[in-house]
Amino acid sequence: MGAWLLLLGMPAMALPERVDNAVRSLPPQVQEDVNDIARQLLKVQDSNAELSCPKAVENARWGVETMLEVGERNLRDGYLSRVDYDRMATPLKAQLEGLTLADCENASGARHEFYRCMSSDYNHVMACAKAHE
Repeated sequence: MGAWLLLLGMPAMALPERVDNAVRSLPPQVQEDVNDIARQLLKVQDSNAELSCPKAVENARWGVETMLEVGERNLRDGYLSRVDYDRMATPLKAQLEGLTLADCENASGARHEFYRCMSSDYNHVMACAKAHE
């Protein structure tokens, strides 16, 4: 899951491929740091946020867009294969399309709670998504 948080990106055809197609490995200490960061990002930090749809949509979209940008960079730099990139980026891009003010305003149940969670600047989109599936 930790690597998933550090991956993902823009349209696949716009990205250059590494000539050797080899996926690079992270040094053990860096991988451990990635895993620690991922564990922290998956924890809801502020569970008492009041719903603010403009803030929630902004935070959620920013979080997904950032994951996509990092994924693009990891693909380009060889830390992620094209297959893994596409597998992770496709659902994120679909989620990004659905993160709208109208969706937030009409949300109920778990979706409403997801947006309430995202109303806090202290929560990561992955933590809120996991907590309110």
